[in-house]
Amino acid sequence: MEVQQHMTQKQRRSSRAVQAREAAREKAARFREQEDERLRIAQEAILLQEEIDEFDTETERLVADLRERRDGQLVVKRQKLEALIVDMLDTEVPAQQAAERLGMTVGQVRTAKRSFEQAVASLAAQSPEETVPADLSDVAMQRAESAPEAAPTEELRTSAADASTAFSFPPPGGGSASVPAQESASDQATSTTLPPEAAG
Repeated sequence: MEVQQHMTQKQRRSSRAVQAREAAREKAARFREQEDERLRIAQEAILLQEEIDEFDTETERLVADLRERRDGQLVVKRQKLEALIVDMLDTEVPAQQAAERLGMTVGQVRTAKRSFEQAVASLAAQSPEETVPADLSDVAMQRAESAPEAAPTEELRTSAADASTAFSFPPPGGGSASVPAQESASDQATSTTLPPEAAG
């Protein structure tokens, strides 16, 4: 009877050990699965953070480019608007009426006129070696170029000087004018044959 009880207890202990080992194996397997899942989540999160950083950097670059283009185009458009305002004032309309027609305030009209005049003066003051700003309005450039024509060029002045030395006219009251050297009359006569009708 005692032997049987001992065997029964031994079987129970063996059964509990087996169950414990199975539970340990299941726990280890579940831990490995969870660890794999944690690694997968961490890798995806790191990659996504890198994508977010790259996207943010590229977006900021695009925004900066757009702002630069916007600023450049706004400068050109404002200069054209200022030129139109000056054109309106050139029609001898008062600033108040010009402002009403243009949907602006008198202060804006006067500010635009001053800005346009400063741009034209700056263009006119530039030396030939300096480059004219590309964003200066065409109207401003036309106004700056509409000044009276310059004096004759050096080539024209040289031609005029040559002509004055070739023909020396006498002073009033006497003398004969000297003309450039030409072929002599005898040379012309020998080189030219008159028709018979002219000899009679």
